[in-house]
Amino acid sequence: MNEKQPTQTPAISPCVDICKYNKNNYCVGCKRHSDEITNWINYSDSMRQAIMEDLINRDIDE
Repeated sequence: MNEKQPTQTPAISPCVDICKYNKNNYCVGCKRHSDEITNWINYSDSMRQAIMEDLINRDIDE
């Protein structure tokens, strides 16, 4: 009997392949702070969702 491995959905990322940082270490492409980008893989789904919602109105003041 073959057991199926549980499938994981990949973490949705707001990355838009514009990896340029402003003076405050926010990416001008996705608006995430460099710490958020670095730790993204370790965040829970609920933490990622909270960041995604915050990005909608985040002003990174380029």
